[in-house]
Amino acid sequence: MSSEPAKQPSIGLREQKKQRTLIELCLAARRLAVQHGLEATNVDDIAKAVGVSPRTFFNYYDTKLDAVVGPVGDIGTPEARQEFVAGGPTGVLIEDLTWLHAAGFQPENEVREGISLVTELITAEPRVLAAFIASGARLEAATAELLSARLGAEVDPEFASLTAGIMTTITTRAAMSLAADPNGSLAAALHEHCAMAARLFDRPVDTTRETHR
Repeated sequence: MSSEPAKQPSIGLREQKKQRTLIELCLAARRLAVQHGLEATNVDDIAKAVGVSPRTFFNYYDTKLDAVVGPVGDIGTPEARQEFVAGGPTGVLIEDLTWLHAAGFQPENEVREGISLVTELITAEPRVLAAFIASGARLEAATAELLSARLGAEVDPEFASLTAGIMTTITTRAAMSLAADPNGSLAAALHEHCAMAARLFDRPVDTTRETHR
């Protein structure tokens, strides 16, 4: 009985370390690609910048281009994904999707840097843009898995694709809105843009009922 509590923290720490390494390898790959060009960037340099071996690099990413794109399928954080699948935190699907995506915006300074580097790379390296477009299928698959787990049944692929597209658009617009505001919160901007999107579905108030009462 006493061995169970001792195991749980170590599992959590391993998961945290894995997520941290994923992010650090991604940022290192983007920084080096911006500094030296994608062609001149190699796996050995990326691994060295993070302080891991090239063999460890391949435990996380298959290629340097995969590292530049980053962990596309990892929406939010492990804890946030667990809460989302359980039906939280609000029970309203679009609000919870927004919360889930916002949970991955930590630490914000690194997220901001990552977005800035990607913007620069997409302009300079056509392969990076193509890789991000291709990664859309992974994002859709991850979204479908999360929605199916939450709803208790396999969701329609079109619904998963639409959901992923909507969240990608909202997330991108939120990030772009902070280009001139280095102190703004990405998470807050994401929630604000979700609220703006929800206005598209507002129905006009029916005043006729009040008039005839």
